[in-house]
Amino acid sequence: MYSWFKTFFSILNYPIVTILEQSISILWIIQITSSMIVVFISARLIKFTSQNWLFKKLQVEPGHREAFSTLIFYFFITVGSLICLQASGLNLQSLVVVAGGLGIGIGFGLQTILRDFVSGLILLLGRAIKVNDFIQFGSRQEFSDLRGTVEKISLLFTVIKTKDSGFLIIPNSYLVSYPILNWSYNKTLNRTKIPLKVGKDIDFVLFTEIVLNTVHNESSVKINPAPKLVFKKINTAYCEFELQIWIDEIKHEDLTINSINYGIEHNLKKYGINVIFPTQQIAIADQNFNLPISISKYSQSSNLANEENSRYSAISVRDILKKNPYFANLNPLELRQLIEMGYRYKLDKDEILFNEGDPGDSFYIILSGSVDVFVPKINKHLVTLRAGDIFGELALILGIPRTASVKTLEKTKFFVIDKVRFKTLLQEQSNFSEVIFEELSQHQEELSQRQQKLREMGLISKEEDDSNVMDWLKKRFNNLFLSSQ
Repeated sequence: MYSWFKTFFSILNYPIVTILEQSISILWIIQITSSMIVVFISARLIKFTSQNWLFKKLQVEPGHREAFSTLIFYFFITVGSLICLQASGLNLQSLVVVAGGLGIGIGFGLQTILRDFVSGLILLLGRAIKVNDFIQFGSRQEFSDLRGTVEKISLLFTVIKTKDSGFLIIPNSYLVSYPILNWSYNKTLNRTKIPLKVGKDIDFVLFTEIVLNTVHNESSVKINPAPKLVFKKINTAYCEFELQIWIDEIKHEDLTINSINYGIEHNLKKYGINVIFPTQQIAIADQNFNLPISISKYSQSSNLANEENSRYSAISVRDILKKNPYFANLNPLELRQLIEMGYRYKLDKDEILFNEGDPGDSFYIILSGSVDVFVPKINKHLVTLRAGDIFGELALILGIPRTASVKTLEKTKFFVIDKVRFKTLLQEQSNFSEVIFEELSQHQEELSQRQQKLREMGLISKEEDDSNVMDWLKKRFNNLFLSSQ
């Protein structure tokens, strides 16, 4: 038995060939193969552990986890392979000489692979594109306007999951050599655009209000930066608008646009505005083209609305503003811009909107629900405000503290203009300030009382104070809204 084993071992250890002063036998091949398998399995285990446990515990971003763990994997593969070769008795110095000679010849045949390999290192180290990034290719490539999420970055190729749930495998050199639009770079917000076409004779102020009200009801749309409705073009039969909104994830753009379009169509019916589709032929060359909504003429009389639309009712911010003395004399352009500046805010039942003494930095219109206005110090109820009521405008205009607290009596939605937006509007529309001054001049007695109260509270500086209440008002108004500070 021993002799048989010795004979078998000598056969396995018999030199088949000599390479770089190292005798190569079957046993040597088995040993080096086994060692390489152990190195590979160990490297995979280290990569999995670092990516799914270590980096997660260290709160490293998902894209960085993939990059770092991949580099660790290849590092251990390289180091482990060299250790195995060295331990097997192979002369690495001789191997380097041979590899250098072969590298020249192999390099010409493997230029593409080498380029992809180097590009992979650039992607992993530079991190301009990371796992979970949403990217879009430039129109110069065969994947024109294709968009998708990066699933995996290896040293030779990158796997991208398209919006249609297909998987695109792209050589890394492609991503390095051509322009790529990375929507997720630095985690910034993304802007998307929705084209709208409307009849030339509709009420543009009301149209703006309806569209923006719909947008503010969409949870995925950001309040800051504020949505904008841009008037793009006047054609013979219609006007073109572009709704610009900001969202967190551009990959969910289609769902957001779908929800907004349905919302616009539904809300327009409340005012007897019918949604129609263009009758002219449209050649769609771009697969990502969004078919615009086109809207017919607005009916000034409610009698013109069909029976289905007549059952709807809605609060119009425009109509409420026109009834308020401070905004009644605004022209349609100023009114439209004021509505565009505002945003919608929701509170549940028994929530405090603001407390007595808080800064008067916003005014509100109740779109739905109701609120209780009260003085907590003396536990006195003042008034109940309901849908359609406006409050807080004088506190905003004068920059004075709240004189009472406001709490919701039910789930309530507000239209809000804050100080930042109000200041922007006043600086862009100089006539707006004159309109407000003209209205305030008719309430000088009330202004005098407010001025005296601010003096007692120490909220009026010596430079601003003036015995003439209107001169004081202009100075205060200028400091609050018109100065560049």
